[in-house]
Amino acid sequence: MSADEAPSQPDPVAADGRRRRDATATRRALLLAARARFTRLGYDRTTLRDVAADAGVNLALVKRYFGSKEGLFKAALVSTPRFLGDEEEFPRGRAALAEALSRQLAAGAWTEFGEHPVLMLLRDSGDEQVAELRRRALEEFGRQVLEASGAASAPDALLRAELLVALGVGVAVVRSAVGLRPLADAAPEDLVGPLRDVVDALLEPPPK
Repeated sequence: MSADEAPSQPDPVAADGRRRRDATATRRALLLAARARFTRLGYDRTTLRDVAADAGVNLALVKRYFGSKEGLFKAALVSTPRFLGDEEEFPRGRAALAEALSRQLAAGAWTEFGEHPVLMLLRDSGDEQVAELRRRALEEFGRQVLEASGAASAPDALLRAELLVALGVGVAVVRSAVGLRPLADAAPEDLVGPLRDVVDALLEPPPK
């Protein structure tokens, strides 16, 4: 069962005492609220009570569906949108990869989270299992970049792809923590040219 799937029975009355939600909608609302909280505040400062309040449901439902804060965090990681888009929009080739990254890293690209969701992977939880999930997620981002670029033939291709992921993470961190301009305000059209240069420099296949 995926993170967004749920039992078919309806939920109890929600936190406001009036609304009823079906289980799927409740889980989705909780996951969206959790991703936003974990991204902005990190693991330690996020509470189940706050997530439930953001989603407009009773605290008991968080525990019913996810068991604990650790379980909610794991589900939030699993359900985070694919880094470079779903299959129908997944970039193919270096130019398409640069365009996808420019959209991902532009100012205001992730309004539903408040900040880039990759920041959720950088907040230390102190839990080894959660840390392993974070590491796997970042590794998957590197593999996606490599797949999109088509540069798998180079012996150090994965390292180069991970350097590009690190660049993207750095953009998210600098924008969030420092607000460095013009980077903090950069739109996709501002980023695509420099990113194309970086993608070509790092991931252009070696000459045969």
